Amino acid sequence: MKNLLLSLCFISFINMSFSQNEKGLGFRGGLNFSKLTNANLDYKTNGYFGIFYQVRLSDLYALQPEIGYSNQGGKTTDANIYVEYLTLGITNKLFLSPKAGLYMLVTPGFDFDLDDTLIGLINRGEGSGNNATFIDFTLSFGLGIEFKNGLAIEARYKQGLIDVYSGSFHNFESELFENETQFNSVFQIGLAYTFSLTKKE
Repeated sequence: MKNLLLSLCFISFINMSFSQNEKGLGFRGGLNFSKLTNANLDYKTNGYFGIFYQVRLSDLYALQPEIGYSNQGGKTTDANIYVEYLTLGITNKLFLSPKAGLYMLVTPGFDFDLDDTLIGLINRGEGSGNNATFIDFTLSFGLGIEFKNGLAIEARYKQGLIDVYSGSFHNFESELFENETQFNSVFQIGLAYTFSLTKKE
C-alpha cells in the first residue's frame, strides 16, 4: 500500500512539474539521403515524415518524443533498394541560448521494418519481402534553428547500429552480404512546425 501511495505521489509530482512547462505538438518532414554501409550502394533520395510532442523543460533544454515514417535503403545503377521503417525516437534539444532559436539535437531511437509488421505480412506475397532485420537501433545527431512562429529548419545524421540484413540478404551477387555487416546511414534535411499547447496568461 505504501509503495502504491509513493508511486501515485511520484506520478502526480511529475505531472505537476510538466504542467508548468511549455508544450507543443508538431510535425516534421523532408528528404532522406540514405545508403547501406559495406554494400556497394550509392545514396538514394527519398523522404521522411512524422509527428512529435515537445516539452520545454528549461530555457536551454527540450524533450521531444517522435513517431514517423522513413524510406531508406540505397541504389545501384539498375535499381533502388527500399527499406521502409516506422520510427520511434526521443529527441533531446539543447538550445545554445535562452533567446536564440539555434539548437543541437541527439536522438536515440528504434526503427521497425514495415515489411515485417502485420500490415506488411498480410499484403506481401509468398517469397517476397526485403529480408531486412525487423528492428534497428539508431542514433541521430543534428542542428536546427527554430523561429518564433514555430517553424524550424533541421539537418540530422542518423546511424543504424544493427546489421540490416544479418547475412541473409542475397539479391546481390556479392560476398559482402555474407562476410560484412551493413548498417543504415542516413542524412536528413527538412522542416518542422510546432503548435503551442501552452495557454498564455
